[in-house]
Amino acid sequence: MTRHPHTASTITDDALAQLYDNANKGWRRGDRWKEQATAAAAARDEVLRIVAAWYVDVNDGLGRDASDLVGDLERAGHQLPEDEG
Repeated sequence: MTRHPHTASTITDDALAQLYDNANKGWRRGDRWKEQATAAAAARDEVLRIVAAWYVDVNDGLGRDASDLVGDLERAGHQLPEDEG
């Protein structure tokens, strides 16, 4: 990347427009990253709530097993990875 030092008296309208465009692209990338991170955190929290509830049920002797956990996760839209074995 070539650096073009500018001052308020030497910068052209085109160069200034390019600087603003680059800044806006950076902000939009940051916004997209934040949206993705927020969605991932929400999904993680939902999975943890499901696992915690399942664990309490298992610990309380309610007859639940791993297949119940898988079902609970799938009903919430969280598909487990395929078994590669």
